[in-house]
Amino acid sequence: MTVTLPTASYWIKYLHPELARLAEPFQGWVYTITPQGDLSISLAALIFLGVVIGLLSSSFGVGSGFLMAPFLNLVGNIPYNVAVGSDLTQMLGSGTIANLRQRALGYVDYKLGLLLFLGSVIGVECGVQLLELLKYAGKVPLLGHAVGWLQLIMTAVYVLVLGWIGIALYRETRASRQMAEAAMTQEIPAILEGSRLQTISWPPMVSLPVSGVEAISLWLILGVGWVSGLLTGFLGVSGAFIRMPALIYVLGVPTVVSLGTNLFELLILAIYGALTHSLKGNVDLVLVLILLITTTVGYQIGVLLQRKLVGPRSLQFYTALLFLIILLMVVKLIW
Repeated sequence: MTVTLPTASYWIKYLHPELARLAEPFQGWVYTITPQGDLSISLAALIFLGVVIGLLSSSFGVGSGFLMAPFLNLVGNIPYNVAVGSDLTQMLGSGTIANLRQRALGYVDYKLGLLLFLGSVIGVECGVQLLELLKYAGKVPLLGHAVGWLQLIMTAVYVLVLGWIGIALYRETRASRQMAEAAMTQEIPAILEGSRLQTISWPPMVSLPVSGVEAISLWLILGVGWVSGLLTGFLGVSGAFIRMPALIYVLGVPTVVSLGTNLFELLILAIYGALTHSLKGNVDLVLVLILLITTTVGYQIGVLLQRKLVGPRSLQFYTALLFLIILLMVVKLIW
């Protein structure tokens, strides 16, 4: 059984008009592009993909959010702008559920969250506009065939990010096997760096009573928000792997408060990101609905199996998976 994605089909026709002139359907791994340019994807493949990404996110966390858009493009040939916009929109559901759970505990600094959002909304818009520029940038010759700037740049960015995460996980896994205290050694420089940043006194200064911060520069808060927002708007990810360490080490927020505040920030950021991407035609509602249901199921499975799944060997497998995805993305680009 296949499902046709209307928004993705529209951008397939725009970005790859040569496919509409084919006499026979273009067959991919799990997708079919008709001579009219309509994109149909195996429903079973989408369900499997959503469950796997949800499972990886709940089990490993780090880097899993970056896998959705590359997978959608790699396996389903969904244009990156639709993959990013749809992935960001489906995060609304999971973000709402997580935020409601954390809100019951009361560990949310709403003042900090709203200040972060001021910087994040600018970052999101910068990321979305950059994606828009690539979407209409045309094509460039590469190894004897034409490749869209959107496909080229997005593939390069995801390869760099996933490669960096993979190397970091490999080093962490190797260090944990050699000595348990290595992790403590690696955290010290980050804390020292954070303490220096917290001494910056560029006015205006604001206080965060819930977080226990007496005075901190507003520009630091806006800067953290801008960076995480840029990642959200451009790559369709939560940006938590940047925002969480920044809240703790740069802004000096206690870990328990940073967890709830990060979820609150993610929720309002996803709302804005989904809105601006939908206005620019980057959201496929059919795809969003499927991903929302399947990732939620996968996340719950991962929570139940987390203790059995997470370990040195599973981290090695996860690292190998990241580098396999990088290899496939490069092959797809130059094939």
